[in-house]
Amino acid sequence: MKKRLRSWKPDAANSLYTVRALTLKAVLDTCVLKLATLPNPNNAAALIVALAARERIELWASPAMLDEYATVLTEEPEVLALIQSLVQPCYPLSPLCVIRHEPDNRFVECALAVNADYLITVNTARGHFDRKFYGETRVVTPGEFLNLAAVQALFRTKDEPG
Repeated sequence: MKKRLRSWKPDAANSLYTVRALTLKAVLDTCVLKLATLPNPNNAAALIVALAARERIELWASPAMLDEYATVLTEEPEVLALIQSLVQPCYPLSPLCVIRHEPDNRFVECALAVNADYLITVNTARGHFDRKFYGETRVVTPGEFLNLAAVQALFRTKDEPG
């Protein structure tokens, strides 16, 4: 799994550059966003959105994905607005047809275009996201994602002043 440099700053003590944080790239299936709206203090999907809001992970979405988000989250305009403000734009150049449920291909296209670390979904049934990997992008459920050591470390990291 590749980690990306989130930002860097000069170290005044020795004039070397030090890494501040490494960021995971993720693509969220629409079902995860819908689950994030459910009231539950242990809501894994909501915790993932919270990680993105705290800039602990990067979320990526293509225009087609944003359209699907808008359709599914019609009754949740605050969540939709938050997601739209958090995602980085992705513009896949090549359409894919690797999943039988055709709209799911948009998520794989985005994940491959940005070399995402994870595609997070609950739709792992046959005909949906039924592979463990698409390229180097690992398919995980929200619970699996939160249990990853790299993600657990994000919860232990304190927010740095902006």
